[in-house]
Amino acid sequence: MWQKNNGKSETEILQNQFTAYLATAVQRRRNDYLQQMDRRQQIESLTEDFMFMPECSIEQDMLLGLPVLMQLEDSALLHALRELSERERYIFLARAVDGKSFEALAEETGMGYKGVAAVYYRTVQKIKRKIGVMKNEF
Repeated sequence: MWQKNNGKSETEILQNQFTAYLATAVQRRRNDYLQQMDRRQQIESLTEDFMFMPECSIEQDMLLGLPVLMQLEDSALLHALRELSERERYIFLARAVDGKSFEALAEETGMGYKGVAAVYYRTVQKIKRKIGVMKNEF
Protein backbone atom coordinates (compact mmCIF):
# COMPACT_ATOMS: atom_id res chain seq x y z
CA MET A 1 0.00 0.00 0.00
CA TRP A 2 1.02 3.60 0.19
CA GLN A 3 3.81 4.73 2.51
CA LYS A 4 4.98 8.21 3.36
CA ASN A 5 8.02 9.29 1.40
CA ASN A 6 10.63 10.29 3.97
CA GLY A 7 13.36 10.76 1.38
CA LYS A 8 15.75 8.41 3.16
CA SER A 9 15.98 5.41 0.87
CA GLU A 10 17.54 5.50 -2.58
CA THR A 11 14.22 5.03 -4.37
CA GLU A 12 12.58 7.81 -2.34
CA ILE A 13 15.45 10.16 -3.10
CA LEU A 14 15.16 9.29 -6.80
CA GLN A 15 11.37 9.81 -6.67
CA ASN A 16 11.85 13.22 -5.02
CA GLN A 17 14.41 14.23 -7.63
CA PHE A 18 12.14 13.18 -10.49
CA THR A 19 9.19 15.00 -8.95
CA ALA A 20 11.33 18.12 -8.66
CA TYR A 21 12.39 17.69 -12.30
CA LEU A 22 8.76 17.41 -13.42
CA ALA A 23 7.72 20.40 -11.36
CA THR A 24 10.52 22.47 -12.89
CA ALA A 25 9.67 21.33 -16.41
CA VAL A 26 5.99 22.16 -15.97
CA GLN A 27 6.83 25.54 -14.44
CA ARG A 28 9.17 26.37 -17.32
CA ARG A 29 6.57 25.33 -19.88
CA ARG A 30 3.98 27.47 -18.08
CA ASN A 31 6.34 30.45 -18.10
CA ASP A 32 7.07 29.93 -21.79
CA TYR A 33 3.36 29.81 -22.51
CA LEU A 34 2.72 33.02 -20.56
CA GLN A 35 5.59 34.78 -22.36
CA GLN A 36 4.24 33.57 -25.69
CA MET A 37 0.77 34.90 -24.87
CA ASP A 38 2.28 38.22 -23.81
CA ARG A 39 4.20 38.46 -27.09
CA ARG A 40 1.05 37.68 -29.05
CA GLN A 41 -0.85 40.42 -27.27
CA GLN A 42 1.94 42.89 -27.98
CA ILE A 43 1.96 41.93 -31.65
CA GLU A 44 -1.82 42.16 -31.87
CA SER A 45 -1.79 45.64 -30.35
CA LEU A 46 0.94 46.67 -32.80
CA THR A 47 -1.08 45.44 -35.77
CA GLU A 48 -3.97 47.62 -34.69
CA ASP A 49 -1.66 50.66 -34.76
CA PHE A 50 0.02 49.88 -38.07
CA MET A 51 -1.49 48.95 -41.39
CA PHE A 52 1.36 46.67 -42.37
CA MET A 53 3.40 44.35 -40.22
CA PRO A 54 5.82 41.77 -41.61
CA GLU A 55 4.98 38.13 -40.99
CA CYS A 56 6.54 36.66 -37.89
CA SER A 57 6.26 33.31 -36.23
CA ILE A 58 6.54 33.48 -32.48
CA GLU A 59 6.61 29.70 -32.10
CA GLN A 60 9.57 29.37 -34.46
CA ASP A 61 11.45 32.18 -32.69
CA MET A 62 10.86 30.51 -29.35
CA LEU A 63 11.89 27.06 -30.56
CA LEU A 64 15.00 28.34 -32.31
CA GLY A 65 16.18 29.86 -29.03
CA LEU A 66 15.86 26.58 -27.13
CA PRO A 67 18.42 23.78 -27.16
CA VAL A 68 17.31 20.65 -29.00
CA LEU A 69 17.15 18.59 -25.80
CA MET A 70 14.87 21.14 -24.16
CA GLN A 71 12.55 21.14 -27.20
CA LEU A 72 12.33 17.36 -26.98
CA GLU A 73 11.60 17.41 -23.23
CA ASP A 74 8.90 20.03 -23.63
CA SER A 75 7.16 18.18 -26.44
CA ALA A 76 7.39 14.86 -24.58
CA LEU A 77 6.05 16.44 -21.39
CA LEU A 78 3.23 18.17 -23.25
CA HIS A 79 2.29 14.93 -24.98
CA ALA A 80 2.31 13.06 -21.67
CA LEU A 81 0.20 15.75 -19.95
CA ARG A 82 -2.35 15.71 -22.78
CA GLU A 83 -2.89 11.97 -22.38
CA LEU A 84 -3.76 12.24 -18.68
CA SER A 85 -7.33 12.36 -17.45
CA GLU A 86 -8.66 15.70 -16.23
CA ARG A 87 -8.48 14.60 -12.57
CA GLU A 88 -4.92 13.29 -12.90
CA ARG A 89 -3.80 16.45 -14.70
CA TYR A 90 -5.44 18.70 -12.09
CA ILE A 91 -3.93 16.85 -9.12
CA PHE A 92 -0.49 16.66 -10.71
CA LEU A 93 -0.34 20.32 -11.75
CA ALA A 94 -1.82 21.58 -8.49
CA ARG A 95 0.77 19.62 -6.52
CA ALA A 96 3.78 20.16 -8.81
CA VAL A 97 3.24 23.77 -9.91
CA ASP A 98 1.08 25.35 -7.21
CA GLY A 99 2.58 23.32 -4.37
CA LYS A 100 -0.78 22.37 -2.86
CA SER A 101 -0.75 19.79 -0.10
CA PHE A 102 -2.46 16.43 -0.40
CA GLU A 103 -4.86 17.51 2.36
CA ALA A 104 -5.96 20.60 0.41
CA LEU A 105 -6.36 18.58 -2.79
CA ALA A 106 -8.37 15.96 -0.90
CA GLU A 107 -10.79 18.63 0.26
CA GLU A 108 -11.10 20.15 -3.24
CA THR A 109 -11.66 16.86 -5.04
CA GLY A 110 -13.73 15.11 -2.38
CA MET A 111 -11.25 12.27 -2.20
CA GLY A 112 -9.28 11.04 0.77
CA TYR A 113 -5.67 11.96 1.51
CA LYS A 114 -4.41 8.53 0.47
CA GLY A 115 -6.53 8.57 -2.69
CA VAL A 116 -5.09 11.90 -3.81
CA ALA A 117 -1.56 10.75 -2.98
CA ALA A 118 -2.09 7.52 -4.93
CA VAL A 119 -3.44 9.39 -7.97
CA TYR A 120 -0.49 11.81 -7.83
CA TYR A 121 2.19 9.13 -7.63
CA ARG A 122 0.53 7.00 -10.33
CA THR A 123 0.38 10.08 -12.53
CA VAL A 124 4.09 10.73 -11.96
CA GLN A 125 4.79 7.14 -13.03
CA LYS A 126 2.61 7.54 -16.16
CA ILE A 127 4.40 10.74 -17.14
CA LYS A 128 7.76 9.10 -16.53
CA ARG A 129 6.83 6.18 -18.82
CA LYS A 130 5.44 8.47 -21.55
CA ILE A 131 8.54 10.68 -21.54
CA GLY A 132 10.74 7.57 -21.73
CA VAL A 133 8.76 6.26 -24.69
CA MET A 134 8.90 9.63 -26.48
CA LYS A 135 12.68 9.90 -25.99
CA ASN A 136 13.19 6.38 -27.32
CA GLU A 137 11.18 7.20 -30.46
CA PHE A 138 13.53 10.03 -31.36
